[in-house]
Amino acid sequence: MIVWVFAGGGQSEISGLLPYLRREFPNCDFQRVIPVSNKEGIKPNKLGAKPKTDRASQGLTGKSLLKEIEERLNHKFRLNDPMCDLILIFDDLDYPPQGINDPNEFCQMKTQEFADLLDRVWENNPNIPPVNHIIGFAKPELESWVVADWEQTLAKDPDFRDKCKAMQHWLVTDRQLSFRDPEDFGLNPKFPQSYHQKLSNAIIQASEQKEGMRYSKQLHTARFIRQLDSAIAQQKCPEFRKFFTSLSRLTSPSKS
Repeated sequence: MIVWVFAGGGQSEISGLLPYLRREFPNCDFQRVIPVSNKEGIKPNKLGAKPKTDRASQGLTGKSLLKEIEERLNHKFRLNDPMCDLILIFDDLDYPPQGINDPNEFCQMKTQEFADLLDRVWENNPNIPPVNHIIGFAKPELESWVVADWEQTLAKDPDFRDKCKAMQHWLVTDRQLSFRDPEDFGLNPKFPQSYHQKLSNAIIQASEQKEGMRYSKQLHTARFIRQLDSAIAQQKCPEFRKFFTSLSRLTSPSKS
């Protein structure tokens, strides 16, 4: 089964999410469309020119991600690329904007934005038969999965095992992070220190409270996502469970 993957974000998605998906669903051919890898090179006949880095699609989110997905799908269809069996769109959910207080309402709104985008693509390409799609979110970021599987990833990692308990204590007491419900981090306005703070930044700050390795989203999040125990993450992260269950159902051998 060929799965086209459109993911917001950057290196964590390239180095973490895609290998994780390939490990968990070996019957699928996950083909990354967004984000793309950096490509460096020198233009012909430009001796001495500095290497040019193509950072397109790295770190995209929100409206820019919507636009990029639409453009790339239309481009693939114009080129008559071999068709996929499933489209997977994945993004950090982050936090509701001002005026939207219900996280579930915000999730539904974001889901509808992606669904409307796909409807426009099919309307613009009437000769292309629609395929199944999944719209999934990391709530609020991929780091919620890391927190859910803390004892199997970060706590055993040589970079952090000597200070993981101290990090855990700081995250609970100073940032009100629940290790049982990590997807709820940053949603309680009663705690200004954590309200709408990025979970990845909180983990980085926790790692800085004691000497040793500083947490890196690019290095460590990607590593821990590759190691993720899906069963544990499903127990503590409802949004992850919904994503994983939908992907399992649509990629089962009977569906291919």
